Amino acid sequence: MKAASVWTNIVQIFNFFTFSSPGESDVAQKPLIPHTKPDPLSTQVIPIVKDEFGQLRHGDRIMVQEYSSGMVYHPDEYELVPLRTGGDERSYVLNEDPIGPIVGPIVRTPKNGQEGKEGGLNCHYPYMVGWEPCYGPENRTCWLKAADGSGKRIDIDTDYENPAAVPEGKTRRFYFDISEQPIAPDGMTMEHGKVFQRRYPGPWIEACWGDWIAEVTIKNNLRWNGTSVHWHGIRQFESFQHDGVNGITECPIAPGETFIYRFRALQYGSAWYHSHYSLQYGDGLLGPITIYGPSTAQFGANEAFRPILLSDWNHRSVFEDWPLMMSTGIAPEMTNILINGTGQWGWGPQPEKYTIWLDEGQAHMLILVNAAVDTTFVFSIDNHTLEVIEADFVPIKPYNTTNIKIGIGQRYHVLVHAHENGYKNERYGNYWMRATPARKCSKFAFGPDEQMGIVRYNRTEPAKGWSDPLSEPSLFDTMCADEPYDKLVPWKKWTVGDPVNIDPTIVDPQTLPNSSQYIFNVGMIESGGPNSSTPYIPNDKAYTRWMMHEAPFRINFSDPTLLALDRLDELINKPYLDVVTLSNATSEQWVWMVITAPDKIPQEGGRIFFPAAHPMHLHGHDFALLRQSTKNWYDDDDIGHVGEGRWFTPDKLNCRNDKLKCDNPPRRDVVLLPATGYVIIAFKADNPGVWILHCHIAFHASSGLAIQIIENKDKIPDVLKKDKEKIEEGCRSWREWHGNPMNHWDWHHPDHFQDDSGV
Repeated sequence: MKAASVWTNIVQIFNFFTFSSPGESDVAQKPLIPHTKPDPLSTQVIPIVKDEFGQLRHGDRIMVQEYSSGMVYHPDEYELVPLRTGGDERSYVLNEDPIGPIVGPIVRTPKNGQEGKEGGLNCHYPYMVGWEPCYGPENRTCWLKAADGSGKRIDIDTDYENPAAVPEGKTRRFYFDISEQPIAPDGMTMEHGKVFQRRYPGPWIEACWGDWIAEVTIKNNLRWNGTSVHWHGIRQFESFQHDGVNGITECPIAPGETFIYRFRALQYGSAWYHSHYSLQYGDGLLGPITIYGPSTAQFGANEAFRPILLSDWNHRSVFEDWPLMMSTGIAPEMTNILINGTGQWGWGPQPEKYTIWLDEGQAHMLILVNAAVDTTFVFSIDNHTLEVIEADFVPIKPYNTTNIKIGIGQRYHVLVHAHENGYKNERYGNYWMRATPARKCSKFAFGPDEQMGIVRYNRTEPAKGWSDPLSEPSLFDTMCADEPYDKLVPWKKWTVGDPVNIDPTIVDPQTLPNSSQYIFNVGMIESGGPNSSTPYIPNDKAYTRWMMHEAPFRINFSDPTLLALDRLDELINKPYLDVVTLSNATSEQWVWMVITAPDKIPQEGGRIFFPAAHPMHLHGHDFALLRQSTKNWYDDDDIGHVGEGRWFTPDKLNCRNDKLKCDNPPRRDVVLLPATGYVIIAFKADNPGVWILHCHIAFHASSGLAIQIIENKDKIPDVLKKDKEKIEEGCRSWREWHGNPMNHWDWHHPDHFQDDSGV
């Protein structure tokens, strides 16, 4: 396929729920919304299903699906409403639709014409009466402003962690089939692809700040696998049951069954969705998400591109690679690099390189997402400067660079400032877009082509066809690391408080109960075997697995933690469940954690420590990064190294320690744990639920490098409400399917069904 193909515009038709009012606010940034609106997460949701004729139905209504996005709507609700405009991307107001008058502001988004209809999605706020748009190319920091001239605004300074301060948007429905099919993203066929909507990557989900993404129906058509879908980086505030982690928040969706995810887009920025069932996303089950909102720097009208997914790729299924890793203890080598599912391999017919066209003299927004299974990338465009304006879902103070390091699961919004004359700087006006594997954070069988995309200025194809660029890269460091700590300055400031989970009078933290630990050492251990009582498979001998707490992590697909909280003591006593509990904390209190990657110290019960970097991802929270160091936490007498852990004994792990940054530290949801180093993170205990913290190298997570955090257990029942019944129903379907050995790929040995951690 053409890498720069035009994508069909998402149809923006929605049914409207009414929502509960956040009430009046004395803070200038908070909206004053006079309507009473019930919470969609507590509203009965009618599932979208396929009938015997393959038609999508929502109750008794036959629905229509937009192919490119998965968006579902009813034909009677689709109308092209005249728009009144007072300027580019700004003052749009709906007149009326066939159902009746619709009021409220509309913010037009800046999607580039290469990605579909120029301008793209309209962000409609039907309940924000008395507000008008203020977002446009001259001011990207503002989103909505009060129409009465009072100066009230909803903008880049608004506290997006406060649901009452976030604008009330629309409800959006999506329907995704998951299926198996051969795919050839680089021209070489991989027979065991697993995809959303029969395409790789999956459809681009677009929504607006404050929208309710309230019905994402997932239908599992796989033959041998369950599935679950995680919405990476979405905070899931008071909706943890929709986080999409099988064995934690749900049972897997059984083949032939459906599940509906519902949540609100309180944050804005970009992320991705992917399967959290074992290694599944490595076979293709992933896609991009964009939630439109304000930015910290200006860029041109209609100059934002679809997310650029950077991924590594193999011509074998990850489920074929996994047994090789178990038998050798070595992660498999990757074969190729893809940009938005496009790569080149070998000498035969190949897809064209991913291409974008820039307008001379304009600033364009690129969205970079690392969706790899094993590789950190360094992204660059020859002879161009990148202005970084957002990290993960956190708007930051802009800074300039020629290249940007992106760990697995991380996302960045960057502005590319086009040259006034693209031909003057480079012959033919063509430049290489590079995705360079970071040293010591990547492993390829052969040196992959890093020239994975092309930036062009001339949109008129020459008579002899397009020519490849001749540009040269600038010199930059490709060592495995995050972006510089001091560059990631959040726009909206946080001040971190002292930890509620660390007793400063403790002498030796290792004496704490396992469920109360706050220091986690990443390493490997030989586990399982024929005489072991552990559930690890294969069990013919002890295998080396990754871990970071009591034992290599392994969930039970059929007994998710969410439904087992009344048996908490039983969960805690199973080391392989790696449970950490945080109880009775208030929403204003802070939880601190230390994660280390020692090379050989300490010597703990046969554990193996050696230097390796790990992109660590926390679900349910943005965390503050109080410290990130490449130095060892522990002493090493053999080499005379004095560990930095002595600076952070329990009585010194507080904000009075000048070696910790508590005043507006970097924050995000994925951080690279340096090889031999450590990180200290902190998050507010304001989101009750069961959350997983894990390495996002897929093979490491499958090996067991994860823990689960039970946050404020006593508050969880109020969050679950009537979703619990739906989750129990899904588990009954899963157990019935799983209980039939003929549904297992190795039906002679049904106990071999789960041979990894499950996540």
